[in-house]
Amino acid sequence: MSRPRIAHRAEFSVRCACGITYNTDDAHVGKQIKCRCGRTLTIARPAVDLASSYSPTARAARRRVARGVQTWMLAALDEMVGRRPLRRWTARLCWAWMVVALLTWVLLITTSERFLPATLLAYGPRFVMLLPFLVLVPTALVLVRSALLPLSVALLVVLGPIMGGRVSWRTVGRATPPTAQAENVRVLSFNVDGGTRVAMRFRELVNEVRPDLIALQECGDVLWDTLAALPQFHRARLANVCTASRWPITSADSMPRADFARIAQYGYGGTGLVSRFTVATPRGELTFVNLHLETARKGLEALSGEDGFIPDRIGAKVARKTVAPSEDARGGVLTRINLNARIRDRESERASIWSSRGDRSIPLLIVGDFNLPVESTIFRQHWGGFTDAFEAAGTGFGWSKREGTLLRIRIDHVLGNDAAPTPVGVWLGRDLGSDHLPVVADLRWRSP
Repeated sequence: MSRPRIAHRAEFSVRCACGITYNTDDAHVGKQIKCRCGRTLTIARPAVDLASSYSPTARAARRRVARGVQTWMLAALDEMVGRRPLRRWTARLCWAWMVVALLTWVLLITTSERFLPATLLAYGPRFVMLLPFLVLVPTALVLVRSALLPLSVALLVVLGPIMGGRVSWRTVGRATPPTAQAENVRVLSFNVDGGTRVAMRFRELVNEVRPDLIALQECGDVLWDTLAALPQFHRARLANVCTASRWPITSADSMPRADFARIAQYGYGGTGLVSRFTVATPRGELTFVNLHLETARKGLEALSGEDGFIPDRIGAKVARKTVAPSEDARGGVLTRINLNARIRDRESERASIWSSRGDRSIPLLIVGDFNLPVESTIFRQHWGGFTDAFEAAGTGFGWSKREGTLLRIRIDHVLGNDAAPTPVGVWLGRDLGSDHLPVVADLRWRSP
């Protein structure tokens, strides 16, 4: 026969007024004893000494209690769902998210213009890829800390290749220098969104960054008049693409766009503009290209059309007028998104070839609103052979396009050929009322 379990009773001491101390426990609380001195003493638990509660011993006791509470909570969790399965599934989810991040990166750079989810990610808010970390990181910290390793890899992939984060020792912690050094050329590229609001502070911007070459896109009459009033600048304008240089412009040309003008009437693309200038700099001849290419918005707008999320369909008659017959083979119809992507692909192909024609030993800078992120398959195919200034010398995400509260994307670029000045710093200017931010790039002349 087993013995009955005896409940543990907390012991404590009581002290009589005469100084005699008696040891007792909780079972005698409320009872009275007669002290040796003749006084009657009622047994009660002593009050907590607040001073002693802050002693090292008390703190250690509290830590033991906290660990005990944590152990009890985990034990309760074990009883409800089983801790081992939860640890196992937490680890699996963390490793799975790392694989998803890597796969997303691959899809983004290989199918961003052909696979709709990748297209939406390329031209949409990519920060959504950070949301799973809000759940996975705290869970891994509590249950299985070894799962923080795949989460760290996934976080680096999301912040870097997917969201476009870059770090350059040239620009970490550095603001835009007030002036370019003597051996540098400074370029300002800015989509001014019509320019009416920007015009009021444009002279202030020029005095602040002191550029040598200026490339403006969506430049209206008001801003053109402001640009024309700037002293010591040579200017040229092609439709809404405006260019200025501190050095003489010896020749100007624009890319023929008759073929694209025929396409543009249908509203799916083909409105890009490319202008090319020869600039006589103190270091010799420089080719400067200012462009504004077609936007992917004209294709993605189909998602919010009358057909809802399903892209609008374009009839075979329109498709045959806008693409080669050999490409019109899928039942006589193309989605608006795919057609827009085809137009932008051909436009970039034509623009890259036309811009870089001629003597390759002459420095060439191609700047403007490409409407393409660097992860785009179109950008990588037709512009990947040039040096991207932000990729080489930028820090941060470089989000030059800002629309609403969610969309942040880098589609304004400064590119150069092998003979062009070397990028040494790229910064974003402050908001002047456009849906783009100014891009300021310093490039160092190569030694003769």
